[in-house]
Amino acid sequence: RVMKVIWNTVLAAIVFCFAGNLYAGDGVLKAAGAKPAGQAAKSSAPAAGVVVGYYEDMVLIPRGEFLMGSEEKDSPNEQPRHKVFLGAYFIDKYEVTAAQYGLFAKAVGKPMPRQSFPDKDNYPAVYMSWADATAYCERYGKRLPTEAQWEKAAGGGSNGKFCFGNEETGLGEYAWHWENSGKKIHPVGLKKPNAYGLYDMHGNVLEWTADWYDDDYYARSPAVDPQGPAQGKARVIRGGSAFVSADRCRSAARMKSSPDTRYSVKGFRFAVPVPQK
Repeated sequence: RVMKVIWNTVLAAIVFCFAGNLYAGDGVLKAAGAKPAGQAAKSSAPAAGVVVGYYEDMVLIPRGEFLMGSEEKDSPNEQPRHKVFLGAYFIDKYEVTAAQYGLFAKAVGKPMPRQSFPDKDNYPAVYMSWADATAYCERYGKRLPTEAQWEKAAGGGSNGKFCFGNEETGLGEYAWHWENSGKKIHPVGLKKPNAYGLYDMHGNVLEWTADWYDDDYYARSPAVDPQGPAQGKARVIRGGSAFVSADRCRSAARMKSSPDTRYSVKGFRFAVPVPQK
C-alpha cells in the first residue's frame, strides 16, 4: 500500500512535468462557472474564471482489468460481458461546463451553441455535437474517452449495475435521473462522487465518447485498450440523463447518436492517457 502511494505520487509528478509542454494556456482549459445562489455549499465545481493545471480536476484511473458490459436480458448490445484491460489514464472529475466551453468558443472564434440555462455558468455544456466536443478536447491536447475508458471510470471500481451496487433505490444520491431531476438538468458536482471521485457519471447529461457504435462490437473487441470500430454511422454516447429512467443510467448502458446531432442533454468530459516513459 505504501509503495502504491509512492508510485502514484511519482507518477503525478511525471505527468505534471510532461503536461507543461501541452497546456494551451489561453485561460480556457479549466475555467468553470460561478455557482448559483444557494448552491455554493453543495456544488464542488471550481469557481468562475479559475485556470488551473493540465491535470487539475482530473482523476487518475489506474491500469488494470475490469468487467465491461452486462448480462441484462433486454440489452443485447451490452453483451457478452467480458474482461478488458486498460492502461492508466486521467478523466475529468466533472462534466465540461457552459462557462468552460464559452471561454473556448470565444478564444477560437466559434459560435456558442445554445444552452438550456444560458445565465447559469456551472451547468454542463449541452447541445454539443460530437465535433463540438472533439474540437474542445483537441484544443488542449486531450480527447474524448473511449467507450471502455468511460465505462471503467463510471463503475468506480464496482462490478455492480451502478458505481455503488445494484439497487436503483440508491441512485438518487449519485445522479439526476427521471425520478428525481424535476425533468431538468442541474449544475455539475451536486451529487455524491463515485469511488474514483468522479461526479455525474450516472445521469444529468449524456456524454459523448470517442468510439463509433456497433451493436455487436463486444463479440470481437480486443481485450486490451479497445478503441471501438474503425468506422460507423453513429457514435457511442453514455451515462443516461435527467430525462431517462434509472435503468438507462447504469454504468454499462450503451446508446448511440448521429455525431452531427445536438440535443439539450448532450454533453461531455475529456480524458488523456498517462504518458509512457
